[in-house]
Amino acid sequence: MLIGASVLCFLVLMAVVADRYGSRFWHGGANSTFYRCEACDLRYLRRELDDPRRRVCPQGHPIDEKHPASTAGLITIFVCVGFLVAAVLLVVTGIVPVGP
Repeated sequence: MLIGASVLCFLVLMAVVADRYGSRFWHGGANSTFYRCEACDLRYLRRELDDPRRRVCPQGHPIDEKHPASTAGLITIFVCVGFLVAAVLLVVTGIVPVGP
């Protein structure tokens, strides 16, 4: 059961790391600032807007600047790494048996 939980934790860790650092990879190493239009329910990059200082989307609705939040992702990464380290230590020391 511990092995299955460890595999699931590893998959969650990979998904969170990909979500957190994938945007930097696909956007040339820079954190992207998004502009969100509530009326259109869309996000726009700076290059997709005519003039970001005007604070309107292409349809003329007001937009808000949104910076990527990172605290929840960082906490999840540390929790997953901590669980994996604890699981490996439990299996290596023999406290939790691997086989039947």
